[in-house]
Amino acid sequence: MRMIREALGREAVIIASHRAENGKGVVVTAAAEQMEQDFPKQEAETALHASLTQEPVLERIKDVLRFHGAPEQVSNKLIEIAHHLNLQGKDLHTDFTRLMAACFQYAPLPLDQESFTIMLVGPPGTGKTMTVAKMASQAVMEKKKPVIITTDNKRAGGVEQLSAFTAILGLELHVADNRGELWRLLKEYAPHHRILIDTGGVNPFNSADLRELTEYIKLDRSIEPVLVSAAGSDSAEAEDMARAFAPLGVRRVLLTRIDAARRYGSVLTAAMSGRFAFCHASNSSRIIGEFTQLTPVTLTELLLRYLSPQKAVI
Repeated sequence: MRMIREALGREAVIIASHRAENGKGVVVTAAAEQMEQDFPKQEAETALHASLTQEPVLERIKDVLRFHGAPEQVSNKLIEIAHHLNLQGKDLHTDFTRLMAACFQYAPLPLDQESFTIMLVGPPGTGKTMTVAKMASQAVMEKKKPVIITTDNKRAGGVEQLSAFTAILGLELHVADNRGELWRLLKEYAPHHRILIDTGGVNPFNSADLRELTEYIKLDRSIEPVLVSAAGSDSAEAEDMARAFAPLGVRRVLLTRIDAARRYGSVLTAAMSGRFAFCHASNSSRIIGEFTQLTPVTLTELLLRYLSPQKAVI
């Protein structure tokens, strides 16, 4: 009745109803004694048909979002956008790809450019050091020689871990113990080099940590901070984290540990809360390979890959 009255007006009533011939849905016959003057009959019938057709599609999308633990505000926003997309309901993968394209931005990192300065930031334990090693190995395999810098001098073994990776790749690891050291290295190598900067884990709820990281980021306009977010975390924590890092100038989010998680509600929450663009994802703990660009298609495959066949097809 709600959908019928939205389409035909408050005076509409149901005259008859029966199950559709294909067994999917119900055919409803409704009428109103007096149609709204600014709502022609043909438009009303079209709107009613679209509403009834989309209802099963939207329910299936809700099921997927519920599986991934997407919080209510994120789920409601996605469903609202899905409603306006007029999804066909023939294939869940196609519908979800359209939805992901409409809801989020996608901006791959400029790893193929001749020069860039990327600083990976995020809470402790999200995989920043491993990600720097992966990007460096990819560059070396493409016959490029990136400059690797770390400011992670507080965590026990942080420098040693990255040093072991760079040694294998035949690269020198530059350690910036303070802002002055980082500024000197940037002036020496930028803007004609590919620079990757690893940072120590930052507590998003500690204002002193955030302030110190901000001072590093503001050292040079060429620095782009990229948030590293581990999949499978709590959605509420992901929202808080995103809102903490967004004011620092973060515009992209890079996902890690997607191979070790089945539910990605936190991923959607972080991107939506911080208005971040998806860039890349790390799919394993191996240094070589398994570092892929995120697109509406790859994000959809990630969200649907653990659903049962019954839920994966409409």
